[in-house]
Amino acid sequence: MERLRAESGDEFPEKVTAFREGMAVHGRYQQPCPRCGAKIQRIRYADNETNYCAICQTGGKLLADRSLSRLLRQDWPKTLDELELLTIRKC
Repeated sequence: MERLRAESGDEFPEKVTAFREGMAVHGRYQQPCPRCGAKIQRIRYADNETNYCAICQTGGKLLADRSLSRLLRQDWPKTLDELELLTIRKC
């Protein structure tokens, strides 16, 4: 917020989106987190998308989305390690 205030001064900030260069994880799905290097995760709700680092922001826990997690129920991975195991099994 301080950066936006400095850029816009007393004016209302124009073209503020989640995909700004200064944002750490927004719009960077599967890219490495700038802090810890883990892959950025994403959850989707309808037309909206949220990107987050499971290590830095949720303590290693994967967040559930509304549709896929309900479909998979017990098979939904709870941690990054479980997700990696599922990914390895697919290969």
